[in-house]
Amino acid sequence: MSNDEIEVRDAVRWSALSPKPEPRPEPKPKPKPELVTWRRCVRIEPLEIGSRAFLVEWYPSGNIPEHWYPIEAQSQPVETVKQLPEGQEP
Repeated sequence: MSNDEIEVRDAVRWSALSPKPEPRPEPKPKPKPELVTWRRCVRIEPLEIGSRAFLVEWYPSGNIPEHWYPIEAQSQPVETVKQLPEGQEP
């Protein structure tokens, strides 16, 4: 047997006896934040009906307070709905 054959045989033996590295666990993907739909709402007080100034606020779609009404844009390009990641406010 030549020296090269002995080296190859020893290398194969050591690789078979050496512990195999454990596979690294793959990192879990970050969960995507849920989107919250925000609606632009208006509150009209009885004294403000003849006035052109109204209270306008953004509220989460499922949590609009009493006496606040979502605005629906009909003829003008007004932003009335936003979808933002949870925790962000308009």
